[in-house]
This record gives sequence, C-alpha cells and structure tokens, in this order.
Amino acid sequence: MIIMGTFKQSIELEQALAVLENKFVPREQILVVFMDENPSNSQLKGRTKSIRSNGFEVGLATATGFAVVGASVGFKLTPGPILCGLIATIIGYFIGYGIYYFLNKNKASIPSARTLTEVTVMIRCKENEASLIKDVLWKYQALTVGLVNDD
Repeated sequence: MIIMGTFKQSIELEQALAVLENKFVPREQILVVFMDENPSNSQLKGRTKSIRSNGFEVGLATATGFAVVGASVGFKLTPGPILCGLIATIIGYFIGYGIYYFLNKNKASIPSARTLTEVTVMIRCKENEASLIKDVLWKYQALTVGLVNDD
C-alpha cells in the first residue's frame, strides 16, 4: 500500500517523519517532495503586498480628511480656506503615510505563512500498518491523506 499526505512546510512535518521512521517504516520507504509555486502567482503577490503602495493610499486618505478639516478651519483664519486646506493636506499625507509605515515596516520583512510551500509525503507500507500510519499523519496536522493499493 502507498499512503500519501500533504503538509504545510512546518515542524509538525518533521515530527511526523521522525515518528514514522522510528516506529513503522524505514527511511527508504518514505518519499518527500517539496512542491513549487507558480512563479507568475508569486510575482503578483509581491506587488500587492508592497508597503509603499498601501502607505501611499493611507496617506491620501488621511490627506483628504485633513484637507476638509483644514478648509473648514480656514474660513476663520487669516490665510483663508484654500491655503489652510492645502497646508492641512500636506501635513495629513505625511502623518498618514508615516504612521502606516512605522506600524508595518516589520511586517514587510517577515514572510507570510502563505509563501511557505506544501510538501507531499509518500509512504510504502504493509496493509496492517496503513491505519496506524494514517493516524500519525492526521495527528501531526496533515492537510490531506490518501491511500492507494499497489497490488
């Protein structure tokens, strides 16, 4: 029998392989395949996660809010609503962009869990060991587990 399981690349995968090697099957009976991502999808993810483009959008949003408040206050001040609105717009943009940048600058350097690839594990075993091996794979957080007869 052949048992196949898929995992996220993690410590649970290593623990499952260690348990399988120590208790059930020899190392030669286990095949581990690391799956590749589609390169075009990973390039698109990188563009949408850019901290600068999101910071620009947040800066514009806060600039708009500051412009409204600045123009409103400008009716009572000497420079007038237009000049006060422009000054408030510039100040609002830098405040919004700065806050967003400083809150998210550490997140840009840490790879997200979605970038980790999946791993497929194939195990050749005897029929009487199949249920025990499937239980071990499920215990260590396998995403999917399949069973194939190789008569």
